[in-house]
Amino acid sequence: MFHFDNTVNLIIPCLHESNKILQINFSAQREENHLDNEGASQLRSEDGWRSPSNSRPSSGSYSPTGMQRRWIDIVTVPLMMAYVTRYIFGTDKLRPNAFEVRGLNGASTGIIHCDDAAILSQWLKYITDNIVGLTSLQMKLYNRNFPATERIEYMGWVNEGILNNNQPWQNYKPRFLTLKGTDVLLFDSPPLNIMDWLKCGLVFKVYQTMFRVIKDSENVDERQHCFLIQTSGHESRYLSVETRQELLRIENAWHCSVCQAVMKLGSKTFSVNTSSGKAAGLTLDWHMGFALYDTESKTYSWKYKFSQLKGSSDDGKCKLKLHFQNAETRIIETKNLTTFFFLFKQELETSSLQSLLFCMHAFLTAKVASVDPAFLSSITP
Repeated sequence: MFHFDNTVNLIIPCLHESNKILQINFSAQREENHLDNEGASQLRSEDGWRSPSNSRPSSGSYSPTGMQRRWIDIVTVPLMMAYVTRYIFGTDKLRPNAFEVRGLNGASTGIIHCDDAAILSQWLKYITDNIVGLTSLQMKLYNRNFPATERIEYMGWVNEGILNNNQPWQNYKPRFLTLKGTDVLLFDSPPLNIMDWLKCGLVFKVYQTMFRVIKDSENVDERQHCFLIQTSGHESRYLSVETRQELLRIENAWHCSVCQAVMKLGSKTFSVNTSSGKAAGLTLDWHMGFALYDTESKTYSWKYKFSQLKGSSDDGKCKLKLHFQNAETRIIETKNLTTFFFLFKQELETSSLQSLLFCMHAFLTAKVASVDPAFLSSITP
């Protein structure tokens, strides 16, 4: 049996009768360790054992022999920024009807086995709901110290697939994923103060990063609920979470972060060469749309709104074609007519094609989201 202490800690107690432990089976990362009925008198508070007076109700506190019984808490795991997992640590293998909770302070419940899938599902929901609620509260506390443009949209644990050259499979490493302002951050452990935010070793710009949910048929192993984070100039990162709901939370938070980041950025210019070999700058502007700036004449060669982009193609290396619809040039016939839309193709060459494509995707995603009042209200600080 285990319970919550004011929804902040997960506590695993054992029943204690007249200084004798009646029953407890406790397993950690190694094989199960059994604590027998002897030697209970040697338990001390400094060994992590404690006996709070309010850990269990008084009903049934006396045995048939008249000896007093009480619950002793042997493990306490803080749920603030903790995570619960059914997977064997570092692998893609699910434990049957079992789970583990790992706390921010390194504490672990060990492996908790449930009698059936229904009980397992119920406890996973209770624990996950508490973790999400406490982490959301911590996000709000952090956001009080950050400006609106740097607010946190998401914090939570994911597992990253790590390729091992000596093995034909990949291991998994816990990462703490955060979406903050214009940045995507991956920590080895959650940030506990403002200074920790400055020490993150993996930081990417969300408007130059692609988020893609992996289809079940594309999973590389037995891990479910996987997604890719692709950033120009870096290797793609293969990540997974425990539930479909958590994956949807990350996806929604990602869209919010992209929209806010693009609005804050305003515009982004990439150095390109036109088909004639001239150097130019392709600008993505939140208000103006697409614009090609001629560096020699210092004027814009052309401008198009985001809505005028009808398609694009590239060679996967450095060449990009953008297909725009001219808003003014249309052929209109008076009877039995078909309206033709002339597509103007601008062929560009850039040394950072992937970065440009990711940024284009971010601007277009944000522009589409900006016309949805419900979405805009959800990202309002």
